[in-house]
Amino acid sequence: MKRVVKSLTAIFVVLSLVIPAVAQSDAEVVASFKKHLADYATSFKTDRRERVRQTWGGWRKNYYGVGDNYSIDLHRTVSLISPYVGTVEFQFGMHSTAFHKTREEAEADNNFISYESLRHRHNYAYQDGVWVLNLREEYSSVLDQWFNCDKDESCQANDADERR
Repeated sequence: MKRVVKSLTAIFVVLSLVIPAVAQSDAEVVASFKKHLADYATSFKTDRRERVRQTWGGWRKNYYGVGDNYSIDLHRTVSLISPYVGTVEFQFGMHSTAFHKTREEAEADNNFISYESLRHRHNYAYQDGVWVLNLREEYSSVLDQWFNCDKDESCQANDADERR
Protein backbone atom coordinates (compact mmCIF):
# COMPACT_ATOMS: atom_id res chain seq x y z
CA MET A 1 0.00 0.00 0.00
CA LYS A 2 2.88 2.37 0.77
CA ARG A 3 4.23 1.81 -2.74
CA VAL A 4 0.90 2.74 -4.28
CA VAL A 5 0.71 5.92 -2.18
CA LYS A 6 4.29 6.85 -3.09
CA SER A 7 3.62 6.16 -6.78
CA LEU A 8 0.43 8.22 -6.74
CA THR A 9 2.20 11.02 -4.89
CA ALA A 10 5.01 11.02 -7.46
CA ILE A 11 2.48 11.12 -10.32
CA PHE A 12 0.61 13.96 -8.62
CA VAL A 13 3.82 15.96 -8.14
CA VAL A 14 4.83 15.48 -11.78
CA LEU A 15 1.36 16.43 -13.04
CA SER A 16 1.25 19.49 -10.80
CA LEU A 17 4.50 20.65 -12.40
CA VAL A 18 3.53 19.83 -15.99
CA ILE A 19 -0.08 21.06 -16.12
CA PRO A 20 0.66 24.70 -15.15
CA ALA A 21 3.55 24.75 -17.65
CA VAL A 22 1.21 23.67 -20.45
CA ALA A 23 -1.39 26.27 -19.43
CA GLN A 24 1.28 28.96 -19.28
CA SER A 25 2.57 27.92 -22.69
CA ASP A 26 -0.96 28.13 -24.14
CA ALA A 27 -1.37 31.59 -22.61
CA GLU A 28 1.93 32.69 -24.15
CA VAL A 29 0.84 31.41 -27.56
CA VAL A 30 -2.48 33.26 -27.30
CA ALA A 31 -0.63 36.43 -26.26
CA SER A 32 1.80 36.09 -29.16
CA PHE A 33 -1.10 35.66 -31.61
CA LYS A 34 -2.85 38.75 -30.28
CA LYS A 35 0.42 40.71 -30.48
CA HIS A 36 0.98 39.57 -34.08
CA LEU A 37 -2.52 40.73 -35.02
CA ALA A 38 -2.12 44.06 -33.21
CA ASP A 39 1.20 44.65 -34.98
CA TYR A 40 -0.43 43.85 -38.34
CA ALA A 41 -3.29 46.32 -37.69
CA THR A 42 -0.87 49.00 -36.44
CA SER A 43 1.29 48.64 -39.56
CA PHE A 44 -1.52 50.18 -41.62
CA LYS A 45 -1.15 53.42 -39.68
CA THR A 46 2.31 53.96 -41.15
CA ASP A 47 1.81 52.13 -44.47
CA ARG A 48 -1.69 52.44 -45.94
CA ARG A 49 -0.80 50.08 -48.82
CA GLU A 50 -1.86 52.70 -51.35
CA ARG A 51 -2.49 51.13 -54.76
CA VAL A 52 -3.74 52.23 -58.17
CA ARG A 53 -5.81 49.54 -59.88
CA GLN A 54 -7.94 49.16 -62.94
CA THR A 55 -11.42 47.84 -62.23
CA TRP A 56 -14.68 47.55 -64.13
CA GLY A 57 -15.32 51.30 -63.76
CA GLY A 58 -11.88 52.57 -64.74
CA TRP A 59 -8.74 53.46 -62.81
CA ARG A 60 -8.87 54.38 -59.13
CA LYS A 61 -6.55 54.78 -56.19
CA ASN A 62 -7.23 52.81 -52.99
CA TYR A 63 -5.76 52.64 -49.55
CA TYR A 64 -6.52 50.17 -46.80
CA GLY A 65 -6.92 49.99 -43.05
CA VAL A 66 -7.62 47.39 -40.40
CA GLY A 67 -9.78 48.09 -37.37
CA ASP A 68 -9.02 47.08 -33.81
CA ASN A 69 -12.04 44.77 -33.54
CA TYR A 70 -11.54 41.19 -34.60
CA SER A 71 -12.50 37.67 -33.57
CA ILE A 72 -9.92 34.96 -33.11
CA ASP A 73 -9.94 31.21 -32.72
CA LEU A 74 -6.90 29.15 -31.75
CA HIS A 75 -6.57 25.38 -31.66
CA ARG A 76 -3.89 23.07 -30.45
CA THR A 77 -3.04 20.43 -33.05
CA VAL A 78 -1.25 17.10 -33.01
CA SER A 79 1.31 18.38 -35.51
CA LEU A 80 4.91 18.68 -34.38
CA ILE A 81 5.58 21.32 -37.05
CA SER A 82 2.48 23.47 -36.42
CA PRO A 83 1.34 22.75 -32.86
CA TYR A 84 -1.19 25.61 -33.01
CA VAL A 85 -3.39 27.04 -35.75
CA GLY A 86 -5.21 30.35 -35.53
CA THR A 87 -7.96 32.07 -37.44
CA VAL A 88 -8.81 35.76 -37.30
CA GLU A 89 -11.83 37.52 -38.84
CA PHE A 90 -11.80 41.29 -39.15
CA GLN A 91 -13.09 44.23 -41.16
CA PHE A 92 -10.72 45.50 -43.80
CA GLY A 93 -11.45 49.10 -44.82
CA MET A 94 -10.90 50.22 -48.40
CA HIS A 95 -10.89 53.95 -49.18
CA SER A 96 -11.21 54.87 -52.87
CA THR A 97 -10.98 57.85 -55.18
CA ALA A 98 -13.37 58.46 -58.07
CA PHE A 99 -12.93 56.41 -61.24
CA HIS A 100 -10.56 57.84 -63.83
CA LYS A 101 -9.91 57.13 -67.50
CA THR A 102 -6.15 56.75 -67.09
CA ARG A 103 -3.74 55.39 -64.51
CA GLU A 104 -1.95 58.74 -64.36
CA GLU A 105 -5.17 60.59 -63.45
CA ALA A 106 -5.88 58.09 -60.67
CA GLU A 107 -2.33 58.35 -59.32
CA ALA A 108 -2.66 62.15 -59.08
CA ASP A 109 -6.01 61.97 -57.23
CA ASN A 110 -5.77 62.18 -53.42
CA ASN A 111 -9.47 62.84 -52.81
CA PHE A 112 -10.77 59.57 -51.34
CA ILE A 113 -14.54 59.81 -51.70
CA SER A 114 -15.77 56.31 -50.88
CA TYR A 115 -15.28 53.71 -48.21
CA GLU A 116 -16.08 50.02 -48.26
CA SER A 117 -15.80 47.65 -45.33
CA LEU A 118 -14.63 44.21 -46.44
CA ARG A 119 -14.87 41.10 -44.27
CA HIS A 120 -11.57 39.20 -44.17
CA ARG A 121 -10.36 35.97 -42.64
CA HIS A 122 -6.72 34.93 -42.23
CA ASN A 123 -5.51 31.47 -41.21
CA TYR A 124 -2.14 31.01 -39.51
CA ALA A 125 0.06 28.18 -38.28
CA TYR A 126 2.44 28.58 -35.34
CA GLN A 127 5.83 27.28 -36.49
CA ASP A 128 9.12 27.66 -34.63
CA GLY A 129 7.69 30.41 -32.45
CA VAL A 130 6.40 32.48 -35.40
CA TRP A 131 2.90 32.91 -36.83
CA VAL A 132 2.95 31.92 -40.52
CA LEU A 133 0.14 33.15 -42.77
CA ASN A 134 -1.37 30.25 -44.73
CA LEU A 135 -4.58 31.61 -46.22
CA ARG A 136 -6.20 35.03 -46.75
CA GLU A 137 -9.87 35.17 -47.68
CA GLU A 138 -12.44 37.85 -48.43
CA TYR A 139 -16.15 37.31 -47.98
CA SER A 140 -18.63 38.18 -50.71
CA SER A 141 -22.04 38.92 -49.24
CA VAL A 142 -23.50 38.97 -52.76
CA LEU A 143 -22.36 35.39 -53.46
CA ASP A 144 -22.40 34.32 -49.78
CA GLN A 145 -18.98 32.70 -49.98
CA TRP A 146 -15.31 33.18 -49.17
CA PHE A 147 -12.68 33.83 -51.88
CA ASN A 148 -8.96 33.11 -51.62
CA CYS A 149 -7.22 36.50 -51.91
CA ASP A 150 -4.07 34.95 -53.34
CA LYS A 151 -5.88 33.14 -56.16
CA ASP A 152 -9.01 35.11 -56.94
CA GLU A 153 -8.88 38.36 -58.90
CA SER A 154 -12.16 39.50 -57.32
CA CYS A 155 -10.53 39.87 -53.92
CA GLN A 156 -10.55 43.66 -53.39
CA ALA A 157 -7.40 43.84 -51.30
CA ASN A 158 -5.53 41.20 -53.25
CA ASP A 159 -2.17 42.96 -53.09
CA ALA A 160 -2.49 44.60 -49.67
CA ASP A 161 -1.32 41.84 -47.40
CA GLU A 162 1.34 41.07 -44.83
CA ARG A 163 3.43 38.93 -47.20
CA ARG A 164 5.19 41.99 -48.58
